[in-house]
Amino acid sequence: MHRVKEHDIINTVNDFMVFCNYLDEKKPVLSKKRAMLGKNDLFVINSLLSHKREVSAPNYQQESYPIINLVFNLVLLGKLYVRKADDKGNIYLNRTVRKNEFDNLNIYEKYAFLFETFWIRYDLEEVMRWGLINNIIDQTVQIIANSNPGQKLEKGSFSQRVDYDPIFSYSSVIIQYFDYFGFCRYIPIIVEGKKKNKYDDSIKTIIPTKLGVNICKILTEQKIEYWNIPWLKELGMNEKDIVPDVAHQFQFTMFPLFTDNKNMANLDKLYDETKQNGFIPLYKLIKPIFPEGVLNNTIRTSISNIVKGSYIFKVSLGKGIWRKIKLSFKHTLEDLHDSIQKAFDFDDDHLYSFFMDGKRYSRHAFHSPMCNQGPYVNESIIGELELFIKQKFLYFFDYGDSWEFEVQLLEIDEDEIPPRKPQIIETKGEAPAQYW
Repeated sequence: MHRVKEHDIINTVNDFMVFCNYLDEKKPVLSKKRAMLGKNDLFVINSLLSHKREVSAPNYQQESYPIINLVFNLVLLGKLYVRKADDKGNIYLNRTVRKNEFDNLNIYEKYAFLFETFWIRYDLEEVMRWGLINNIIDQTVQIIANSNPGQKLEKGSFSQRVDYDPIFSYSSVIIQYFDYFGFCRYIPIIVEGKKKNKYDDSIKTIIPTKLGVNICKILTEQKIEYWNIPWLKELGMNEKDIVPDVAHQFQFTMFPLFTDNKNMANLDKLYDETKQNGFIPLYKLIKPIFPEGVLNNTIRTSISNIVKGSYIFKVSLGKGIWRKIKLSFKHTLEDLHDSIQKAFDFDDDHLYSFFMDGKRYSRHAFHSPMCNQGPYVNESIIGELELFIKQKFLYFFDYGDSWEFEVQLLEIDEDEIPPRKPQIIETKGEAPAQYW
């Protein structure tokens, strides 16, 4: 078996450290609306990376730089950095004590932590798009595991159809992620003078590495659907009930009536035992392919998900019409909904959702208890949502008339005794009539 060598992972870790050093030294201001990196900072960071996108000018948003977007999310998901605003309302990424602990890990431990964070916590929308039937991540892992290092995989190698292989076109970002982690290399398709759309092939050849083949052999048994929290939440599980590395646990919520009783009993027993005894961390499961004695430590300092105190939200409905509402960290988004209805003198007679990324109909949402699918507002405690000051999100009320309220968190006062009931503390402008 190939043992991971430093040169297999050095670009992965170095690019991550370059990104973090830029955050620490330049302290880039994030965009006010979505709290993401700006075009100029993205252009500079991209030029410093080994995994870079070929661009000639700062004309692209963060999602157009797949590796920067990946690393940006890894620093947040790993709680190495958190979004924070200064007194002027500028939003930055501020390092936490966990970043100090990360810096003390050796290169192998850093790599293992980054990959574990990716496998467990990264929101892989490509997986969600295809659901259970065509899990393209596990399919890609299986093909690489069955390949030889250096083997050239052309279009059709993954889908078994020469005319259709999404990993070479609109799902090619998966290969870019795998390339970042050293699983493979790829040869891009470069066509001068022609603008590509997402359905055009962008990759000509995928070449698995020794590291990729060996780690994918392990990952064939550690499927993304057993570990990935966003994936399991999409299948209907509550995050508090998720136990990583339990096969088919989503059947508890999706197919309890259609699962064989004996299999369900065995699954139920395994689930309970794993939850009671604790699961084996992923970094320990990939340990056999690393040199002996190099994977001993990981980040152990925990950061509480609960931020106590009073929360003040500004809820706006068009220019010059807003209300400020104070709630306790113990209140829920349903309490915020009720307060908005009261503040704007609306009748609470329709479905609604809070879209936390500000995008209507996005997956990053909490829904009315009467909606068909959760997560639900009455189960979403404000102090546990990891909100940051100046964060904006969308309150969407009435899927027919489509009322859109911009909600912004203005303040978290951790020293104040929180109010027992929500309070409307300031108003401006006359609310429009709900019906006319």
